[in-house]
Amino acid sequence: MSKVLNLFIAFAFAAAFVSCENKKTGVSEETTAVSSSESAPKTEASKAEADKKYANFEFEETVHDFGTIAKGEVVKHVFKFKNTGEAPLMISDIKTTCGCTTPQYTKDPVGPGESGEILVQFNSAGKAGVINKRVTIYANVDGGTDVVSIKCKIDSSSEVDGPYKTQPNS
Repeated sequence: MSKVLNLFIAFAFAAAFVSCENKKTGVSEETTAVSSSESAPKTEASKAEADKKYANFEFEETVHDFGTIAKGEVVKHVFKFKNTGEAPLMISDIKTTCGCTTPQYTKDPVGPGESGEILVQFNSAGKAGVINKRVTIYANVDGGTDVVSIKCKIDSSSEVDGPYKTQPNS
């Protein structure tokens, strides 16, 4: 029995010794061992991330206000940008908040220092009131996306015949 007790005391002493704090840093040796083994890959990953070259949008404007438009009117705006990054800017996709807003953009890379355009069209048929639409651009920029938006106020008292037919009142 005393051998088991001595073994238990030795184990407890060893565990206490291993987990004691490093007097210089105030950090436990277990934490130091884990931190140093994990920090090496993070440092290499951070360096690789820092060395990665991105493109960058510099828009002439990021919000366009059409003002007051008639219900059913289709309006368009061109968002002009310059690539101020170090890599060719490649737009992979553009998403809008609904089908009433449609974008058109170049599929070709826009080199550093070059300019490009994104055409955004909004169809106000079936809409009313104040409208704010976000256009999310997916590209090889830091963060992966950039956003432009359009806004307008739809005047329901005047209506324009748009490409959509209205259903006759039953």
